[in-house]
Amino acid sequence: MAIEVASIWSAIAATFSAVAAISILRIQHNNMLDAARPEIILDGWSRKTRKIGENEIDVITFSKVINAGNGSALHVHINKDDLILEDRPEWMLSTKMIPIVSSNEKVEVQGELILWWKNVKSRKESGTSLHIKIKIYCFCTKGHRHETNYLLLAVESPETHSLGGGDEVAPGVMICSRTTNSVAVWWLKLCIRLAKIPKIGKYVPDYS
Repeated sequence: MAIEVASIWSAIAATFSAVAAISILRIQHNNMLDAARPEIILDGWSRKTRKIGENEIDVITFSKVINAGNGSALHVHINKDDLILEDRPEWMLSTKMIPIVSSNEKVEVQGELILWWKNVKSRKESGTSLHIKIKIYCFCTKGHRHETNYLLLAVESPETHSLGGGDEVAPGVMICSRTTNSVAVWWLKLCIRLAKIPKIGKYVPDYS
């Protein structure tokens, strides 16, 4: 009986040791990823009008791309969230590509968001607003892809319609949210392959 009890306690101790070892490995792995994780921030926001022929267009600009993370950001792509070309787009953003942004580095860019208020489907005489979604992709040295999503809110007439709360970065332009998600490149490639298989693809996460 004593031998059986000792065996049970030995098995319990071995289980706890294994759990502790796995937890330590996981913590070390997360610390390694955090040490290489970039964090892309857009800064230097402003707003102006530009005359093209007889028409004036509304332009929101950003002039800096900052990496506030611990690791370098590789192959940085800044795009409009929805890349489907519409017949009458509400806003446009030309793609920006930067080969590398080191940790704590600021890169000067000429980012322009052109707003076509006349194309806004929910246009109102009392004050029109527009949600703008910007998607930023980059990679780190540990084989992860990092996706940062900006959600902005802009009003057509900032002189008469103010934005309450939030972070107003330019007249009538507010950052509603900024989120970053990370995924291992090997998992990303596997999901892309599985997504092409009939009856299986619909259950695979969409990382496009």
